[in-house]
Amino acid sequence: MRGTCWDFATIGVLEQSYRAEAIRKGYLTVNQYVSFSEQMWKNSTEGGEVAVLYYLQYGLKESVFPDAICPYLNGSDSICPGLSATRHADNPISFTIRSMETWYEDLTIKQQLFAQNKAMALSTPVTYVTHYYPCLSRFSHDSDPHCSVDQCTLCPPEMAATTCCIPLKGGRNRNMEGEFFHHRGMTIEGGHAMLLVGYNDAFLTRDGYTGGLIVKNSWLDGPTQGSHSLAYWMQEVSDWEERVVCPNSYKYVRPDIYGLPKRRFLQSILYSPFNWYQCGNNAASPVVTPHNDTTSSSSLFNRTKGFDEGVGACLSEESRIYAHVNMQPLRLECVDRTACSLEPNTTYFVRNTTDWGDRMTVMCVWEHNLHTPSREFCLKPMLEVDIARTLRPVAHEVRANDPDRCGFYFMPYASIRQYIAQFQGFYVNSFDIEWAPQSFAANRHKFPHLNYTLLERSTRHQNRSSFDGPFPHARVVAPEEFHPHAHYHP
Repeated sequence: MRGTCWDFATIGVLEQSYRAEAIRKGYLTVNQYVSFSEQMWKNSTEGGEVAVLYYLQYGLKESVFPDAICPYLNGSDSICPGLSATRHADNPISFTIRSMETWYEDLTIKQQLFAQNKAMALSTPVTYVTHYYPCLSRFSHDSDPHCSVDQCTLCPPEMAATTCCIPLKGGRNRNMEGEFFHHRGMTIEGGHAMLLVGYNDAFLTRDGYTGGLIVKNSWLDGPTQGSHSLAYWMQEVSDWEERVVCPNSYKYVRPDIYGLPKRRFLQSILYSPFNWYQCGNNAASPVVTPHNDTTSSSSLFNRTKGFDEGVGACLSEESRIYAHVNMQPLRLECVDRTACSLEPNTTYFVRNTTDWGDRMTVMCVWEHNLHTPSREFCLKPMLEVDIARTLRPVAHEVRANDPDRCGFYFMPYASIRQYIAQFQGFYVNSFDIEWAPQSFAANRHKFPHLNYTLLERSTRHQNRSSFDGPFPHARVVAPEEFHPHAHYHP
């Protein structure tokens, strides 16, 4: 980790303030924004605070540059080839920090966010989490060598079904969907800064927490973390529509190649198991005789085939279509040879999932190979991140998150309060920022001595979702399409 989250949060505050002012004055349209550079600060990666924007304002007020001067480079914090001595002299961006306010609890923060209607900087502890693996039934002593008397420890009080648990250390206080949570086994990992952009008092997280703050995070979706769009956390789109934008299946798209917004660049891939398509769960028999015929048994679409018994449902053309239309991976391949087979032509399908123990899941799958009978088995209880390290979608079913619309996380109020009680270090900063008229390219004719080239190159189009109802691929059928050979008269 580069430790530059404060840099991203600071630039985020400035970008949102600049955009709001530019739209208010008619300098930008609602579909435009200007991207500023984090890279040009060439600072330490040992951490920092967004509040330096206020405390060092007289040194920073003319030291923010458009992103085009030097885009964010992975692992190269001190490199900015475009930043020459003359750039400071002709840089048009200039601002004044009139004041800074700080709040330390969620009720006031939410009230001020509503009243001021602007993005703010949020600082919070982040934690490691120790989970407990219960040694029960078929996943106990006989099948798992860790569940031996000399390895196990007493289970937490809420896991009274057994006295033998294995502590699993090193987890994080967020899941693969971008939801933060709190846990009895938290220890401090460090601090983190994000951009606070909204709240939703009605959203229920997977861990059962209702209501929380919505933040824009600098973490790129990676092997142990995913994210969603702002509209998803605001419950303005269906889960199906959200998978079109942020499928979390996941393939990374480099922003420096495609001109997309910057977020921390990680050479990694995310495969969120809870987004995989499930099939064949009503099977009476798990055995399917192998054959080489991969064509559909019928040229006509029969939706019931997608809900038939056994692995045959997973192999049907109907299930392939359902999974594709729903933006969910269907076919999986093995990653961990200790839990599944790396043999060629072996494909896995999710049959079902069941909650187990301490935030773990038992995933049951179909294993299909063209040369051996298919079989059904269940993986041992795992955290979702460990399932993602065991199986993954085949390459052609991996879909990319949209870096322009994804990247938002959800922080439940209950978790925020627990972080405050246990670790302190939680607060939100709001800045009153005044932008000099020279900062906007629309005023370039008034300031001929300044160079607006980088500013113009850093002005970009904001991708927006436009869904009509809960079905992302649906549209209103035109009247003439009902009677293709008749004339339509309105």
